[in-house]
Amino acid sequence: MKYLIFYCSFVILAFYALSVVSIKCYVCKEPDRKCRDPFQNDTMFLKDCSQVGMGNATMCRKYMWEIGDGTRYYMRGCALRGRVSRKQGRDCIERVGTWKTKMWYCQCDNKDGCNRSTNQQFSDMIILFGISLLFWQWKFNI
Repeated sequence: MKYLIFYCSFVILAFYALSVVSIKCYVCKEPDRKCRDPFQNDTMFLKDCSQVGMGNATMCRKYMWEIGDGTRYYMRGCALRGRVSRKQGRDCIERVGTWKTKMWYCQCDNKDGCNRSTNQQFSDMIILFGISLLFWQWKFNI
């Protein structure tokens, strides 16, 4: 019985540890019209960054381009590095290019999808509880 408790605790800890390893971001781009603003936070676009080949990503990013005639293009995805604003992606950095082209990019790293997340503190508490349980079991040979 004591080994069953030990192994179950270990499996639960492993799943919680893996759930906070990589961030989840909305991943989409033009020509999909659902990727445009106003964005509907469609869960079909919410991907674990490891599923799209960016398992070590720590941020989410949104690009928006506007060309001379006012046409806008959007792309959302995972990011490895970049600058995160104090407002966590709610204010974007604007760049002006040639031929009446503008680009905005917004980045955030505090939440999955930059608008929802599993609470990191809750996950940390679960891991700490599991480690304490394993120590208690080892110490008292239960």
